[in-house]
Amino acid sequence: MFPTIVEVQTAAGVMPVHTYGLFMVLAFSTAFLSIHLRASQVGIVADRLILGYVAAAVGGLSGARLLYAVAVEPMKTLQNPLSLLSCSGFAVYGGVVGGILGVAIFTFASRLPPWRVADLAAPSVVLAMGVGRWACFFAGCCHGAVAPVGPHLTGLLPAWFTGGQLWLSGVAPFLTNEVHGGVTGRAYLDLPLYPTQLWDMAGHVVLGVFLLWQWNRRAFDGQAAALALLLEPPVRVFTELFRADHRGYVFTFPVSAETAAWLPPGLSAAGAETQANLAGVTTSQGIALAMMVAGAVMLVARRNAGREQVAAPSATRGGDLLDELTA
Repeated sequence: MFPTIVEVQTAAGVMPVHTYGLFMVLAFSTAFLSIHLRASQVGIVADRLILGYVAAAVGGLSGARLLYAVAVEPMKTLQNPLSLLSCSGFAVYGGVVGGILGVAIFTFASRLPPWRVADLAAPSVVLAMGVGRWACFFAGCCHGAVAPVGPHLTGLLPAWFTGGQLWLSGVAPFLTNEVHGGVTGRAYLDLPLYPTQLWDMAGHVVLGVFLLWQWNRRAFDGQAAALALLLEPPVRVFTELFRADHRGYVFTFPVSAETAAWLPPGLSAAGAETQANLAGVTTSQGIALAMMVAGAVMLVARRNAGREQVAAPSATRGGDLLDELTA
């Protein structure tokens, strides 16, 4: 849609400033600011979390790159392991898992209360996932399949906007988008696509706001984190049903041509590369289902835990390791 904001002329040549990178920064900033502003309410000194933000960013970016390489480009990664260091190709769920691991290590090392940290982080992470999906929208990635809408469409963007178009029609899904260039090239020029990036963005923002509202009303430590694990996956599973970009499958199974025609395109696209009638559960859908199981287990295991008494934060709280690192 709009992959490059501006191109800056430097001594080494033209350096593009990408929209994707801008929204990734905004996504991380949204999460960190939301956590920072609420930390004192659970007895944690906000400034003591700065190293945690670094751990989340490093773990998140590393996990996002690793999952994309393994799920989408396995042969390329095996043939050239250094391709892992590429700055292109990231998977959101890999970033979530990597960020959780980074924060978990930080929390353990700094002796912070893990369930309070989990509740503090969960709504912010979901909200940031919604902000970050704008990066995919403007880059033209994570797009939907071609939508079966009629020719009577109304363009919502002005004619001078050459990066793509938003179409409004009276036929489901009612709102579609068209991608000109970006990471998809021109393969979908003049074709309305399911706006999966916008669906994902809207779903995560609404869910993030709900979790922030629920955070002050949680009955036990760990409840907000468990609800995030339980409620976020349906958003991703739904949008994956209408995506068209190849991103790996946990498993596939044969279906008849008649059945494939009735399935959502995200399921029936599993055999696109082999021209076979296959349906499949994507890597992200598999991770989402595992997250839901983890969330349900957490709710059951923690439902009688209650909330620990929160002491007022002091400048000396935060753990021995952080005291040494920030001395």
